Amino acid sequence: MLYVFLSLMLLLGFFSGILLFGPRIVYARSERLPRLADGIAPAGQAAVSVVIPARNEEYRVPTLLESLNAQSHPAVEVIVVDDESTDGTVRVCERYGARVVPAGDRPTGWIGKTWACAVGAAEATGSLILFLDADVELSPHAIARLCAAHTEHGGAISVQPYHRTRRLYESFSALFNAQAVTAVGVRGDARGLFGPCILMDRSSYEQCGGHESVRSSVLDDVDLGRVCRASGVPVRNYLGGKAIRYRMYPEGPMAMINGWTKNFLRGAGSTPTRVLMLQSLWIIGAVTAFAQTTISVADSSVAVFTIEQAAIIYTTFAILVGLSVRSYGSFGFGVAITFPLHLLFFGFIMLRALWMHFRGGTIEWRGRRVCPDEGGCTDATPDTIEDTPVVESRS
Repeated sequence: MLYVFLSLMLLLGFFSGILLFGPRIVYARSERLPRLADGIAPAGQAAVSVVIPARNEEYRVPTLLESLNAQSHPAVEVIVVDDESTDGTVRVCERYGARVVPAGDRPTGWIGKTWACAVGAAEATGSLILFLDADVELSPHAIARLCAAHTEHGGAISVQPYHRTRRLYESFSALFNAQAVTAVGVRGDARGLFGPCILMDRSSYEQCGGHESVRSSVLDDVDLGRVCRASGVPVRNYLGGKAIRYRMYPEGPMAMINGWTKNFLRGAGSTPTRVLMLQSLWIIGAVTAFAQTTISVADSSVAVFTIEQAAIIYTTFAILVGLSVRSYGSFGFGVAITFPLHLLFFGFIMLRALWMHFRGGTIEWRGRRVCPDEGGCTDATPDTIEDTPVVESRS
């Protein structure tokens, strides 16, 4: 009876994983931002204004600015909206030729990023506005490819960048990237936008109300996509592939832990129920595979499967993980083989976010204290929450 039950859990988990990750494997090429030679119309002479909201990005933004200066379809202007940076962000951006605009006093009801994007959009003169996070890096033809995709589909185009990793701890972002992409959707099946890279024509931006329509949202990218769809603005999402990349949390493991804690509950509420159910079944199946493999290897008397059977089950789950996560970033063979460790880290972040949510704690992020969810103190200043427990972000 136990054998049948565990086998059922494993089968449900594996096939749930197929439904979740299968499209990344089968449609990998069509989900990436199309090349100019892939039947997409040329970009023409579209005038692109780049808007970069920035707060304490002195060490991140140079890579982006260098890549912008190397574009085959150069932007007509690069506007950096400085959100009260306390480091050398302004000096660095001016050195690369960007126009720096101070965000100014933020009106009541706005959060930092939405206000900075709105300020940048108001300053932009191009017919197309490209919103980029400071940690993004573009290949030389990236803007041309974005413009070509916009010519093809119109409305809003967004891209989830390919996650570059250099140090071992960074690979533990693999499952979080998978969660983000699955929740938001790619190609025409888009339930929102990917915040790091959004291209919109001005008329579509104004039609949906721009960032003012999501001014208080901590999920501004997802909600902006929903507002676009509700307003009749087409939405098309892609994966970055080699064209658009980023490196998240190079500061160290604690920055990564705080960053994913901050993002976890914010994104969990936007995930469709069907996807949450499939994710839950896949996690249960993957944990069962790991547990049974461990028990079988230990030659325990409670082992249900032989070592050979357990090895096949474990390898099957590892292959599925390995084939899928490589679409999101430089997550290789090591992530596949050690997938139980990544599941443990995912669970740790989930429990940490829940603990902070119910306790009312905050996280130190870019010099501000923020809540890990929509609990009412997002982008709060220290003097408004000085009695609230803080988990500091240190590298």
